[in-house]
Amino acid sequence: MSSKNSVRYRLAPQTKFYDSMGADWKPFVMFNQFPNIRSSYCNTDLFGLRFNNFENKENEYNSIFEEKVTDSKKKAVLVGNSTAFGEGATSDHKTISSYLSKFSDYHFYNFCGRGFSGYQEINNFLLLVKKIKKLERVIIVSGVIDSFLPYYVKDYDDNLVPIFGYNLFLKSMRNSARGWKNKVFKTLFGNFFSKDADWDQINALNWRQELFFKKKYFINKDLKPDNNLQTIAERNLMIWSTLAKGMNVKVDFMMQPVGSWSQKKLSTEEKQIFEEEDNSKDLQRFYKFVDHQKYIFLRNILKKNCEKYNINFLDCNEIFQESKYSKEWIFLSRLHLTDKGNEYTAKILLDNFIK
Repeated sequence: MSSKNSVRYRLAPQTKFYDSMGADWKPFVMFNQFPNIRSSYCNTDLFGLRFNNFENKENEYNSIFEEKVTDSKKKAVLVGNSTAFGEGATSDHKTISSYLSKFSDYHFYNFCGRGFSGYQEINNFLLLVKKIKKLERVIIVSGVIDSFLPYYVKDYDDNLVPIFGYNLFLKSMRNSARGWKNKVFKTLFGNFFSKDADWDQINALNWRQELFFKKKYFINKDLKPDNNLQTIAERNLMIWSTLAKGMNVKVDFMMQPVGSWSQKKLSTEEKQIFEEEDNSKDLQRFYKFVDHQKYIFLRNILKKNCEKYNINFLDCNEIFQESKYSKEWIFLSRLHLTDKGNEYTAKILLDNFIK
């Protein structure tokens, strides 16, 4: 999405590395970071999880769960998408989870995934949490991915909610699952039958019904992006509330900082980067769904349901609007933070949730 001569690459050279990171496709969570990444900017373990400060020069451990943690440190998990993962940070120890571990009496494991929706965040947590003994708290820094996916992805199952790569996944799985006879028959005779024919469902037992009789489709009249966003947000918070009670852990939610949502006075660097993003057609395809109106809509939904499910709520965008952050270079893009932005976010979490 950025050219070789981009303002962002010039101001923050490490972002070129993050832009090169691909997605490792996995069951249940759908995708994650690739495992065992080694670089001066970002290092991941065998699960694709990011280290807080990778200094394992003698290969003594392969997982963030094997890192040495002092006995005095209590255990906590940071959950979220690329912002909380630390996209754009100049090193592992300048991420939100690393700063939180440094500033508090908790060790925070970074369970975040680039591009994760809220439900993917939950799935990833469920798959990994058994590896932590005596977990005491979970902090979620999230919101922006769910705010635009129901609007950005056109066709999706409203019960499963959309994800990045949704259509690619369906196309690949359907092509792989169809037998060779089905593929040959469609190639030879497909043009002679109704366009409504669902070739994925056709088999030796039902082919007459599928090909010669008009199917009746039941349409979910409530499948509208606004309604779906409300359903997604409430369901995710209900699940977190249930997990908190069942596991006896504290769960807090921060609405993540977003350049389009925070009304802070921009720094010179932020102005240059945002202007460049405004001229990118690729970025505007989804940035148009992350405007200030969407922010107000989502904020009301999240705050209401956090209160309903007894989860502490905090809006980082509101705090970044305070005068002390004016013209500070906090945003590396509209969705990601500078090292200073990560440090400020960690201190805000510490002041509001932990102290």
